[in-house]
Amino acid sequence: MVYLESEYRFVLTDNGLLGGVVFGNAESFSEWPSNKFGSLQPGYGLGIRIKLNKHSSTSLAIDYGFGNDDSKGFYFNLGEVF
Repeated sequence: MVYLESEYRFVLTDNGLLGGVVFGNAESFSEWPSNKFGSLQPGYGLGIRIKLNKHSSTSLAIDYGFGNDDSKGFYFNLGEVF
């Protein structure tokens, strides 16, 4: 699997409680048994970040993403991945 993602985060409120994000990504998987990579699958979306703890930067992430063939959906996350 090859995966690449980029996002742009921005602050929505002066106190930093709410933020927003726009993102784009692309991925490709190798086919078995040839191990050749298939087509590139793009995705993109937007989301909200709600800061739960300023000291540890813990946030609740609520994203909505779009992909190929009218695929779409919500994604929820607590904390940071990176």
